[in-house]
Amino acid sequence: MSQSKSDIIQSILNTLQSDLDVLRRAALETHENSTDSQSQQEGKYDTRGLEASYLAEAQAAKVNLLEEQIGIIERLVLDLDDDAPIAPGAMCTISTDTDAYGYLLLPAGGGLRVEFQGMVFTVITPDSPIGSALLGEVIGADVKMPDGSDGFIDDIW
Repeated sequence: MSQSKSDIIQSILNTLQSDLDVLRRAALETHENSTDSQSQQEGKYDTRGLEASYLAEAQAAKVNLLEEQIGIIERLVLDLDDDAPIAPGAMCTISTDTDAYGYLLLPAGGGLRVEFQGMVFTVITPDSPIGSALLGEVIGADVKMPDGSDGFIDDIW
């Protein structure tokens, strides 16, 4: 059975949701530790409680960001016109003189790899160097690859 683009996105969403669940548990545990009686300051140079509260705050912010990114991915329009430029939700293939690369542009999940139609696609974000270089490009465009080689966009869907 062949996977569709929506199946690939759902698989990535499942991975991100699992990451979010782990992060939520860690944030809750860190928050509990920061307010625990053992985190109370024992001397004027004891900063364990303060450090734990900073960590809990940072983890909570990361939870919020990942929740937001998951929501954005869930609302992405996945059916692009044949001549549409690369935008979040697009998959593309790029050829160089020596290799072929597959990318899936999403707001989160950068670095995840998925197989689609016999090729490995790497999830990239618009903030990554290759993501920002590809954003808005069309089939046939020349692009500079992360390794410095020249590439050519073969297909977008």
